[in-house]
Amino acid sequence: MLAGIVIFHFFNSDSNSTLIDSFELTAIPLTNIDGEQSMVGDWRGQILVVNFWAPWCLPCRREIPTLIQLNQSYSSQNISFLGIALDSEDSVRRFADEFQINYPMFLAGNRISMYNAAFGNPSGSLPFTVIVDRQLRIVFRHNGEVSETQLRNQLDKLL
Repeated sequence: MLAGIVIFHFFNSDSNSTLIDSFELTAIPLTNIDGEQSMVGDWRGQILVVNFWAPWCLPCRREIPTLIQLNQSYSSQNISFLGIALDSEDSVRRFADEFQINYPMFLAGNRISMYNAAFGNPSGSLPFTVIVDRQLRIVFRHNGEVSETQLRNQLDKLL
């Protein structure tokens, strides 16, 4: 019980310096909707916008067009968007096709607890967006629907 309390307070501290900053994000495994494996470390040297979402999540559905547009706007500036979906491969594929998502889609599957811990989302809420700098340090976290202005402000600071 004590360990749970310590972990809860650790992840919910107001400080930007948490376990996540020292966590080796390079080793986080990802499986895309085609079953291909990669690691977060494959994007070292790029700025990453990692968005946790699900097709059944209404705020997620509202923010996806913004992410699509920003991915296109920032594509020449070494910024990559990654979607991590909490649903079945079929549902995610249908949604990605319908919305014409232009960035890689990954399935959370049974790794969702690891992802929530690694990226600093102890509540597991959706949508959840993280920005990771070129050194694979988390520099921004946002629970709930993220706006274009919020993302642009954060990304422009890193450029």
